[in-house]
Amino acid sequence: MMEQEQERLLDEATAVVKEQAFYMKRAIDNENIRDALKHASNMICELRTSLLSPKNYYDLYMQVFQELQHLAGFFTERQRHSRKMSDLYESVQHAGNILPRLYLLITVGASYIKSKEAPAKDILKDMTELCKGVQHPMRGLFLRYYLTQMCKDKLPDTGSEYESEEGGSVNDAFDFLLTNFTEATRLWARIQHSGSAKERQRRERERHDLRVLVGANLVRLSQLEGMTRDFYADVALPKILEEMASTKDTMAQQYLLDCIIQVFSDECHLRTLDQFLSACMRVLPSVDLKPILVNLMKRLANFVSANPDAVPEGVDIFGLFRRHLNELIDRPVPAPPPATAPGATAINGPTDRGSQVDPSGLLELQVAFLTFTLTLYPERVDYVDLILGSTVTLLSRIYGSPSGPGVATNGKDKEASGGGGEGGPKRKLEGKGVDSVVELLATPLKSLSLSILEMDHYTNLMKFLNFRTRKQVAISMVRTVLAAGTPLDEPDAVQRFFSFITPLIRDEEDSPLDEEVDAEEFASEQQQVCRLIHAIRHDDTDQVFAMYTTARNAFGKGGPRRMVHTLPPTVAAALQLIPRIQQREIDAASGIEGVAPPSYTLKKVFQFVHRTCTELVSCAPEVALRLFLQAAVMANKCDAINPGSFEPICYEFVTQALVCYEEELSDSRAQFQGILMMVGTLSSHVTCLEPDNYDTLAANITQHGAKLLKKPDQCRAILVCSHLFWNNPLRRNPQRVLECLQKALKIADVAIQSSPAHVALFVEILDKYIYYYEQENHHITVSYISHLMELCNEQVTYADEDSMTEPRKNFNATLNYLKKKKAQLPPDAKYAELDLDKLSTSTLNNGVGS
Repeated sequence: MMEQEQERLLDEATAVVKEQAFYMKRAIDNENIRDALKHASNMICELRTSLLSPKNYYDLYMQVFQELQHLAGFFTERQRHSRKMSDLYESVQHAGNILPRLYLLITVGASYIKSKEAPAKDILKDMTELCKGVQHPMRGLFLRYYLTQMCKDKLPDTGSEYESEEGGSVNDAFDFLLTNFTEATRLWARIQHSGSAKERQRRERERHDLRVLVGANLVRLSQLEGMTRDFYADVALPKILEEMASTKDTMAQQYLLDCIIQVFSDECHLRTLDQFLSACMRVLPSVDLKPILVNLMKRLANFVSANPDAVPEGVDIFGLFRRHLNELIDRPVPAPPPATAPGATAINGPTDRGSQVDPSGLLELQVAFLTFTLTLYPERVDYVDLILGSTVTLLSRIYGSPSGPGVATNGKDKEASGGGGEGGPKRKLEGKGVDSVVELLATPLKSLSLSILEMDHYTNLMKFLNFRTRKQVAISMVRTVLAAGTPLDEPDAVQRFFSFITPLIRDEEDSPLDEEVDAEEFASEQQQVCRLIHAIRHDDTDQVFAMYTTARNAFGKGGPRRMVHTLPPTVAAALQLIPRIQQREIDAASGIEGVAPPSYTLKKVFQFVHRTCTELVSCAPEVALRLFLQAAVMANKCDAINPGSFEPICYEFVTQALVCYEEELSDSRAQFQGILMMVGTLSSHVTCLEPDNYDTLAANITQHGAKLLKKPDQCRAILVCSHLFWNNPLRRNPQRVLECLQKALKIADVAIQSSPAHVALFVEILDKYIYYYEQENHHITVSYISHLMELCNEQVTYADEDSMTEPRKNFNATLNYLKKKKAQLPPDAKYAELDLDKLSTSTLNNGVGS
């Protein structure tokens, strides 16, 4: 209903304006000045209404304005009305109503200035004073807006045709616009106090709609040719700011500050930066300075980036912003009153700790300042650290110090900051401020990468976040470093970086319980951390090993569930470093220029690997066993270059693998895999062991194989262990091999009593006999093979059909192999005594094809 009523009122007023405009233009055509003024006055009278909303009143005003341009043109053409401008100027002042009188006065006055019959400054001053007669806020605002519009190109500006000793100078033009601006601002502010308290929100919306009428004066001021940087700094800005400060109105102060930023040049802002920022600090506490300062930062950042030489000498942009923002942060005020500007969030600075203060506005301002700083000074890590320090100061006053009472924060003693202890503040940041702090931490990481390690306040700021958020920041840091490919090339850098990502490295006071942690998510996070080991790079092996040691010490504090993920890649990296160290030792011993012996020798690295693997035994025994064996293989390679030097180390690693097997592996499957790994390492990759040491290890491993829980596992383990006694020409013991095979056969015979399916063991034993027979083990004769073939044939022939499919296939494949060996030309004498026809026919008749 309200909108319909407004439309009706506007339509009625528009009809009158059109009608009176028609008669006015007809009188103009007839050069009848009296009737023209009469109808113009009637038309302007429609602007006396108080019923229209600002939006509709503006529509009506624009219609009147357009029609008055016809009258202004008529006044300018003196030959048409044949009257002196002074007489015309006097005559229009006799209009009955003040509003039409002043509109007509301005219309004539603009033509009067253009005629140059009188000094421009005198006419401007007279019109300005007369306009004070309209004190109705909205009508007065539009009247002054009309005055500005009609005279904007008729000011005695520098270089203007109206500038002269009598007509005035830029000072007069400035005074005219400033006076109009002052009066418009006061009228605009008065709208807030007119009407009942119930309509406060409506008046706020109306004022918001009318703000452009005030800003138009500043726009015109900025367009003056005489508005040089000196004039702006010495004359214009001080008076504008004085007027802004005298207007004790939140919306007015906020809008005018923003308007100043928008309409005046960047060069002017650079020249008066300290002056403007100081004024910002003196505004009402309810003024939201965030958008104002953010807009200023954006403008200056864009301008200075494109014009780096435009900054005046002696102007420290960062220092000025920081000083004033710190003043804002340190300002002790009570809890903020509600903002009066629509959508505004007051920035007042923090209160005493414990009061309900939302620091989100100041934190967002700090984010903007950080972005601004990185744009202007992309490599100034110290500047970024100062901003983080200011943020720590802000949050310490609200939540408690991250380092306890009396700790110097941001270069000042903050004894009143309260104690949070070494674990951080007792209360954590919540709400919108969390996102701002995360951005404060993430932004420098993107542009400065590992340079953040030089910052003193980075970790202190993280302490204000809860564990989950700190962890997300830490993950972001890790991913950024990995994606950038930036190497960690100093032990101190590794130490500091790991202190930054402690939520990923170890449990903290507010860490969730183990049962509350998602296993897949946790594993993914730890895999990211593991990749940091590969980011450690340096040409100096001493530096690399020192960094590995630092990382190892950090990982060691993470507890078993983390060490399972983090220690294995640390060991692998240390083992990969060993060939480089050995080559360096060789080069240094050879006297190669510029190559010094390493401070961290091979034995120190092996000790490091030994300690780390030992730490893993209790939490990941299978992994520890594998790493012990890998270390043994690396020690064997080192011994091949320097014979005899690393045999004890190799023996120790295999021994520790065996101890780990004995004491920690309880699962039968893991035990079987452990036997396979140890046998594979000793039989294929280790050659440096002394005979006694080797025999001791081989015997122990074989004994453990015979003690496995399941008979099939025992049988297969003993078969594998047979290779320990036949792995190279120097370590071939045919008797021990035969003993292993016979032992396996006995175990298989026991196993098949419990399940016919275990007949597969006999086939596997047969294959192993054939292997050693062909390897010239003279303790293995063809008679062993013949008897075992008959045994396999008997078991396969009479066993249950369902369980014999695979064993029959395997046995038949073995028979076909032997047939080919026997049938080849020249015949293989080894298999001459074998009678394969009967066996193969029997087997084929049982449904197993070749």
